[in-house]
Amino acid sequence: MTAVATETAPRKPRYLELAEDLRGQILSGGFPDADHFPTENVLCARYGVSRFTVREALRTLQNEGLIQRRRGSGTVIQPAAARGGALHQPLSNVGEILQYAHNTSVAFARDGSVALPRKLAEEIGINMTGRWARFHGVRTSAADDRPIAVTDAYIHPDLIAAADAIDPAGTTIFRQLETLGKVKIARVTQDIQAVPASARIAVELGVTRRSPCLRILRCYCDSSGRVIEISASHHPGDRFAYNMHIEVEG
Repeated sequence: MTAVATETAPRKPRYLELAEDLRGQILSGGFPDADHFPTENVLCARYGVSRFTVREALRTLQNEGLIQRRRGSGTVIQPAAARGGALHQPLSNVGEILQYAHNTSVAFARDGSVALPRKLAEEIGINMTGRWARFHGVRTSAADDRPIAVTDAYIHPDLIAAADAIDPAGTTIFRQLETLGKVKIARVTQDIQAVPASARIAVELGVTRRSPCLRILRCYCDSSGRVIEISASHHPGDRFAYNMHIEVEG
């Protein structure tokens, strides 16, 4: 499993911050006229940044398939059909996980307390007894009412009381867990895998059985390394794209 940057990581480059803000506006419909995206000069003045910063931000969005830059005719927003109708979402640190939650909505419900599924426990590499609080939810985006994810979340048996107080309609489960359980998320790991949709997942996502899905398995750990939350999200292959930015160190 690949470790994810925590909130204590150095501040990201300004062009990535700008790209994140523009991406959010594009995906939420903040630029209704796709053919009249702000010019470089306008973006420089609006955000108080250099032309280099703007160009790198726009290059990032173009690489993600969200915009198209045409010499002599400016920048246009790519229609959803041109980018496969998928939600293009960066998920490389905790802040972006929170932004993902902000840009989408989920109908979570408490789904009892269960033993951690054996296959899941084996995959993560933990040997845990006891009953984990389970939450189940379906996530949608503002731009498309079709499901973009089906998520099962499991809360550590030691935090059952905190899990009982979680508001399914509130902010992210792990943020509520920090407050209610008086714990601190120190590290997030995630594993990304292409899997066929099971019968249950297919029904909830509205896809055919065994069609390709992207499964993102996340483990939220405290400072002692204890896994306090596990979430397994299945995304339909044609509605979700995972973007990762890798900085090259000199």
